[in-house]
Amino acid sequence: MFLSSIKKVFVLSIIIIFGMLFTVSSVSAQTEMDMWTFVNAHAEFYEMMAENWNEENPDRQITLNTQVLPFNQMHDKLNIALQTGMGAPDIVDIEIGKFPGILENNAETLVDLTSVIDEYREDILEARLAPYSTPDSKVYGIPTHVGTYLMYYNVDMLEEAGVSIDDIETWDDYIEAGKKVSKDTDGDGEKDQFMLAVPSEEAAAFDGMSRQLGSNYFDQDGNVILDREENIRTLNRLKDFVYEYEIADVVTDYHEQNFYNAFNNEKYASIFMPQWYMIRFTDFMPDLEGKIRVRALPAWPNGEGTLSTMGGGTGTAVTQEASDVELAKEFLAYAKLTREAGVKIWTDLGFDPIVSDAYNDEAFQEEFPYFGNEKVMLTIQDLQSEIQPLYFSDLLTRLRDQLNEETLYEIFENRGDVEENIKEAAEKLRAEQ
Repeated sequence: MFLSSIKKVFVLSIIIIFGMLFTVSSVSAQTEMDMWTFVNAHAEFYEMMAENWNEENPDRQITLNTQVLPFNQMHDKLNIALQTGMGAPDIVDIEIGKFPGILENNAETLVDLTSVIDEYREDILEARLAPYSTPDSKVYGIPTHVGTYLMYYNVDMLEEAGVSIDDIETWDDYIEAGKKVSKDTDGDGEKDQFMLAVPSEEAAAFDGMSRQLGSNYFDQDGNVILDREENIRTLNRLKDFVYEYEIADVVTDYHEQNFYNAFNNEKYASIFMPQWYMIRFTDFMPDLEGKIRVRALPAWPNGEGTLSTMGGGTGTAVTQEASDVELAKEFLAYAKLTREAGVKIWTDLGFDPIVSDAYNDEAFQEEFPYFGNEKVMLTIQDLQSEIQPLYFSDLLTRLRDQLNEETLYEIFENRGDVEENIKEAAEKLRAEQ
């Protein structure tokens, strides 16, 4: 009897010990993942999504180690790691301009994400995948946002000039409105208030208008199309804004403090930029609260083209060095492609998500005091059907440099011939293909 009791205690002890070991094992079954980004807010977002994942997946826990690096340093470090096969993170943010070159040179070291995209494809903006895909439609990066191009109007300046923004339907209407707004305010004989500023060292304005026409830099096969007729028309129209119609002046770019100050001081009545530029307004132009309204871009003549396009972006990739490739893919889809992720991309990052169903959440019904208490995200939702695919190649960085450092400056600052300069730039780039 005594031995029987001892045996029972022994067996029970073994069961308890194994139960404790199993519990410890379950809790500690964490898969460590390294994640690189160049944006602090992105790191915080992924850390939050990892916490949410762990709450919902107790048997598939993730320890996400995020590292924020300077833009160029991170992309250079990534290139080296992928090429040497050593030191790459599990997951990485890659800026849209860097993505084509990294993909071209390192496709075999990045993970094809098409399978997880397919699970959500019906509810995401398909056109936004193109910059992160190969010509045969394999997807290697998941976008963070759409970057819907919008026109931002200073409604006070326009109303003072007798213009209703809702009467501006075409670029011709925009020109006529600009003639009323643009004027000499200090009596020195020179105009100092304008409808728009045209940048000579960045392509944001050119991108917006040319992409409306389904054009831009490269075709689907990566061929340079910079000198297409649509691009020549776009640059001539922008140049005419400055020199023929005198509704715009020339600035360096849209991201300098001097420009923010000028816009804040109402030197310009409008600007067209992607949705993420909303954050520039709220952060750097506080005096315009309540004065800015968001609308679609004006249409090209005869209904040609679309009323919006996309700009900027980051594609998040998984590398072949990931400790658990399938888990990394699933987590990335969870963090960027689910309805809940789409909502949080808006509420926590302030970006327009690629997930269509997210726009049905009440968070997107919010009225914005800065933007005249309008429901801005409903305008953005309506424009999603206007977005066309955008194609890049590994020459993108070189092309950007050519435009920003030489071609646009020559056209807008030196009044150079558009067709001559854009064809010269295109031929230089084709010689490098």
